[in-house]
Amino acid sequence: MGIPLDDIDQGPDQDLGVWDQHVEAVQAFLDVTTQFNRLAMPDGTFRVTGLNYPGAQAAWAMAGVDITPDLFAQVQMIERGALAQWSGN
Repeated sequence: MGIPLDDIDQGPDQDLGVWDQHVEAVQAFLDVTTQFNRLAMPDGTFRVTGLNYPGAQAAWAMAGVDITPDLFAQVQMIERGALAQWSGN
């Protein structure tokens, strides 16, 4: 997704990585990056429409991630950012 996994949990003195308060949400998002819905377009391309939430829920359960309403809201913010990036917005 563009962030090397080694950079996710850097200390506060690092210019790289994810801020501590966002690490759990980024890790939860990365756990479900294989669960995006895709639509095939007539021109042979595809469009990503968002996470398949039942699939994401299964992936989180298998990974042992406890998804709270707050953590889910953070993952959805990351999802919206990813969708905007993929659509060119």
